[in-house]
Amino acid sequence: MSPTDSTSSSSSTSPSVEVVLTERPATIANTSKTRKSKPKVRTGCLTCKARRVKCDEAKPECHRCLKAGLTCDGYKQPTKSVHRSRQRQIILPKKVAIPRAATAVAPLRRIYSGVGFEDPLDGQCFRIFLEETAREVSGTFPNSLWGRLIPQISEVEPFVRHAVIAIGALGKESRFNRQKKQLGSLTQGSDYQYALQQYDKSLRGMREAIAAGQHDLRKALIACLLVFCFEGMLGNQAAAAIHAQRGLMLLHQWTTGNNPFGKPFQTQKAWQDQLFEEDLLEAFNALDSQVLLFIDTRDKSVHSQIKTSQNSIIQSMPREFTSLSQARQFWQLIMNRNYHFCKSIQHTDMVKLKEERKDSEWEGSVDMKYTELLLSDAQEGPWPLREEHLRYRGDIFRWMTAFGNLFEKIAVSDNEREKACARILQVQARFNDVVSFSESILPYIQSTYNGTAPRFNVDIGIVAALFLVGSRCRDDPIRQRAIDMLFAANYREGIWDALAVAHVARWLRGLEVKEVEPGHWIPEENRAVLSAINIDLYRKREALGAVQKTKDGVVESKTLITW
Repeated sequence: MSPTDSTSSSSSTSPSVEVVLTERPATIANTSKTRKSKPKVRTGCLTCKARRVKCDEAKPECHRCLKAGLTCDGYKQPTKSVHRSRQRQIILPKKVAIPRAATAVAPLRRIYSGVGFEDPLDGQCFRIFLEETAREVSGTFPNSLWGRLIPQISEVEPFVRHAVIAIGALGKESRFNRQKKQLGSLTQGSDYQYALQQYDKSLRGMREAIAAGQHDLRKALIACLLVFCFEGMLGNQAAAAIHAQRGLMLLHQWTTGNNPFGKPFQTQKAWQDQLFEEDLLEAFNALDSQVLLFIDTRDKSVHSQIKTSQNSIIQSMPREFTSLSQARQFWQLIMNRNYHFCKSIQHTDMVKLKEERKDSEWEGSVDMKYTELLLSDAQEGPWPLREEHLRYRGDIFRWMTAFGNLFEKIAVSDNEREKACARILQVQARFNDVVSFSESILPYIQSTYNGTAPRFNVDIGIVAALFLVGSRCRDDPIRQRAIDMLFAANYREGIWDALAVAHVARWLRGLEVKEVEPGHWIPEENRAVLSAINIDLYRKREALGAVQKTKDGVVESKTLITW
């Protein structure tokens, strides 16, 4: 018997939002809305330029910034502007790699909201998001989504601004807890309650935008991403996964033409015409991995369609990668394609299973059964599936070959961030090096974080890989190192919480090492396979079930773990 679950969130003060689309104009020029003109700023301070307001040019700090409660970034001499074409999105890697003019990316200037804050706490939380939380949430790989794109959109979209303030308030709460040495989780202090209030305003703003017909696909995706981030920071894995899946289905429906407007976007040019930012679409490629590894109720036909479309792109993978970004894009494709392959052949009726998750005392937690656990035990399939499986393994080996020279160059460089990014890709691809590479990556990740709640970022990195080692590896010393690292990490990647899965891995190991000499290889007949798992991060508990096939028959084990 396994615990039951409900798909509703336990932390939100408002109900979940079902995102509905209205048609977005094909180009910016076609939109019927006109923007209110403002004076052009050419010689003002950097902050007023970023806010696009007229600066009074007072020295050393302008009065306009001081009145708005902002930090004036000072002035600089005018320089000649360099025209740059607008960067458009890439939903999948291009078939022909185009060399970049330069590998270095200029640091982004701080961006502040152009809308004044009536409440000083709003401005304070917004600033914390810009200066601290955005960097932590975005993860190790460089991107401008959280530090530039979302703050820019928040200037004109109130529900985005409220969500940003809510996320910043959670960051402020974590920093305050650190000063009081309340390690381990967010406490329900004033900043925590303020975050929930702002989150509620954001959800209401989303509903109002939908009712007014002002919700296009770009805003809908950002809304799903912000909800995923907030719920993930709170530890509401089920709610986070549901909203991530909604965003992914919006993308899938739009690309395949199964949308209310009947306009399929089946070519890259069509996607480019929509002016989606590359970082936004890369974020949803990463979310796809998160959903695939947790509760994924998408129909098998959806997985098959996505798998087929990704296959055609993977075949164009170059013999040698020229950048980390290119290597990462193709690896994300290969990893997701392989997961979609597994999901497309599962026998579980996910729709029926979703209906069975009704009211229970474990409301809002993650509840998974044996047949939907993607990292559970492997079974031998019919020959056509095995043949397809072998082809996909070949793609992994091709990727590793293409990445080899680039990895060696980065390994001897002085760029610590690139080293960490390269090792993350290797962790996800090479099982034998998971632990050793993770031991070098984790200090880099922790070096830029000073909060008490688990450090959160939306991207998948090392936690899932370490859990795979901690729960499946039969070399016990390596397995124990992986489990120890998960316990010490204080780290959460989307819906993958290091501490929660560390408890799962340790329990499974305990079942398997019975009657095995310390340090010895764990025999295959001792293998314990998860049959059910229910994780409730909000109440810090999890109910687990496992089965072992012994010579005396199948042995079932259950446990309830709290921390």
